[in-house]
Amino acid sequence: MKMTRTDSMTQRMALLLGLLYSGLVWAAPVSAPLITPQTGPSVASETREGGPMEPLLSWFSGDFSNAEQASHDDRFASAKLRLMEIWPGMAGVRWVYAEQSLSERPDRPFRQRIYRFSEGPGGRILMAELTMPRATDFAGAWHNPPLLDSLAPSQLSLRAGCEILLSRQPSGDYQGHSKIGSCDTDFGGAHTLVQYLWIGPDRVRLLDRAYDEGGHQRWGSPGEGYLYLRLPAAG
Repeated sequence: MKMTRTDSMTQRMALLLGLLYSGLVWAAPVSAPLITPQTGPSVASETREGGPMEPLLSWFSGDFSNAEQASHDDRFASAKLRLMEIWPGMAGVRWVYAEQSLSERPDRPFRQRIYRFSEGPGGRILMAELTMPRATDFAGAWHNPPLLDSLAPSQLSLRAGCEILLSRQPSGDYQGHSKIGSCDTDFGGAHTLVQYLWIGPDRVRLLDRAYDEGGHQRWGSPGEGYLYLRLPAAG
């Protein structure tokens, strides 16, 4: 059956709303203020030079796009993911500023986050998700870092229960997910959100699944989630 112009526009609107809806869920009210880690004698320099949080943090940095995925699967909107490490030198933790935007609107991000990485149990790495006040004030910080000069860790709020424990796989990549039943949401008739994450040297894959109290999926990322491939460094 031939797709009409109206059908095509409806399909495109649905996939855009799906992507933006996921961003709104991650922007849900937070449940706890962040307590800034205390600084002091640490292995921060070891961590930065190849310690237990490497190569993860080197991989989770740079510019990424899912344009290739979107070009052959119309369930996905074309989007960009920008990641930049910030606030170096804190004891035992590392921080990454993340910004996601539609490819057609690169200067108007639909999701902005700061992620805090620390050593977790069993040699795993704990990734905590944090929101910032007036996030739109910092849009574009991935290419204009001074925009973050007025922001401090004490101003962030933790999405308690949504932390992800990342494990190194035999392939060398990292993967993990939030604890099932602990990351609350009230969007779209869902009760809890499970966030899955895969990180490799040249790709980041994100997958959300939201369930109601009966364990039925209410919404989520299409297919195997959004696959962002690393873009060549500018210049």
